[in-house]
Amino acid sequence: MDLKEAKLKLEKIRTLLESLERDESNISSIERDLMLSYIRGLYDVVLSGADRAPKQEAIAPPSPKAAQKSQPARPQYTPPRIIEIPDSLKDLDSKPAPPPQAPPRPTPPVAAAPVRPAPQPEAPALKTNSPLAIPPKVAQLFAVREASDLSEKLSERPIQDLTKALAINDRLLYMNELFGRDLNALNDTLSQLNRLHTMEEAKALLEPIAARFDWPGEEREDTARDFIKLVRRRYA
Repeated sequence: MDLKEAKLKLEKIRTLLESLERDESNISSIERDLMLSYIRGLYDVVLSGADRAPKQEAIAPPSPKAAQKSQPARPQYTPPRIIEIPDSLKDLDSKPAPPPQAPPRPTPPVAAAPVRPAPQPEAPALKTNSPLAIPPKVAQLFAVREASDLSEKLSERPIQDLTKALAINDRLLYMNELFGRDLNALNDTLSQLNRLHTMEEAKALLEPIAARFDWPGEEREDTARDFIKLVRRRYA
């Protein structure tokens, strides 16, 4: 093998490999073919040196006498010893083996008695508002007064929606005087009253509110009566 030529091929491969490493992501087909030609040239240089290697001389087979001397000596054969079996042991071997015993039957599991749940204490009954809890002055606000003239009779015509029947001024008046300046409380009460069917149901809803905001007060009594009269028209 020409070592000088092989060293030159390796130097070209190393130089091209360093050039490819600088821009590894952009290797062209020309550079790839050039590297392949360098590798093939190195292969040809190495292969040409293999043809020039000296042939090994054939080794002559050893002579029969030398082969006999080199073989190890065979061990001397020793016949096995014969051991006689006593008659007592022969009888044991002739006895048949006992039949296999059936496995014991599994005992059926005993069903556990159902556990009865402990009785739960009954929940106490909810206390309802008794009519006695409402102050008498609040109950007097819901007393029915007959209309004395034609204008009052016309003002008692039925209405379908309480939220639409109230003007802006009336809504502000009822909010400030009867619902503690809480517009949400007024709107929620009007929505609940629209869903009721009788004045008795409306009375049960309004009595706690009247007691809470003190409708029977001197400054709010007339306004409370006007509001209750408007509610009564919803169920007329």
